[in-house]
Amino acid sequence: MSTELTPLMEAAIGFAYLGGFGFVAIGVILSVRRRRPHPLLLVCISAISFSWIEAPYDWAMYAQFPPAIPRMPSWWPLDMTWGGLPASVPPGYISYFALPAVIGAALGRRLSSRFGWRRPLTLLTVGLLAGFLWAILFNAIIGARLGVFHYGRVIPGLALSEGTKHQYPLYDALAMGVQVMVFTYLLGRTDPEGRTVIDMWADTKAKTRPGSWLISAVAIVVLGHALYGAVFAPHLATKLSGQVTSGPTEELFEGVPNQPLHGR
Repeated sequence: MSTELTPLMEAAIGFAYLGGFGFVAIGVILSVRRRRPHPLLLVCISAISFSWIEAPYDWAMYAQFPPAIPRMPSWWPLDMTWGGLPASVPPGYISYFALPAVIGAALGRRLSSRFGWRRPLTLLTVGLLAGFLWAILFNAIIGARLGVFHYGRVIPGLALSEGTKHQYPLYDALAMGVQVMVFTYLLGRTDPEGRTVIDMWADTKAKTRPGSWLISAVAIVVLGHALYGAVFAPHLATKLSGQVTSGPTEELFEGVPNQPLHGR
């Protein structure tokens, strides 16, 4: 069993911490300048708020991580990740979701302005593609192919490199695309004052600016959980019904037993 971090694992952990704190810092600075929560800060708040669902998501997806990666303590809610949830997940969720959403929003706005396309549809389309491709890059290549993590089981016929330790479920990329699509829309669809649709709604519900800010923060957290729950539900259903069955017989990480197959 290897207990040493590889350079790639260290880079992935660094991306989680530095990227997470970096996006939050930028969001705070932009919020101070505009005197109200910036959409980027709201996305950061939403992403880290639902990071606890990653553990049951890992269990449903048979995701497994190298033993060398530090884990969250036992008090972490619903820590169902086989071997424990990596400690870098909470801050990593910020960089993981914010980066493709920022890129998608910038590209969507540019395409909409240049070609005269309707901004809402353009942002949603570009966001979906950005999230899907980002998942292929990070999860399928950096993760499954290069060994930062692996997926022990997949639904037959719906994965890349099926049956090997490098297999990657394509439905995970679709789920990522849907989540980034919504965040891309929130970042790119703002009024002249820089308010998202959530901010505009919050302004109609609150009598004070701090009250509106609080409502916006709570709303983005609720939206993030609802969105994550919606894309997680099909994965959980297929896992519980015993449809996630295809995978290698050898250990994904030497010396560490694979997560047991559910439903047989």
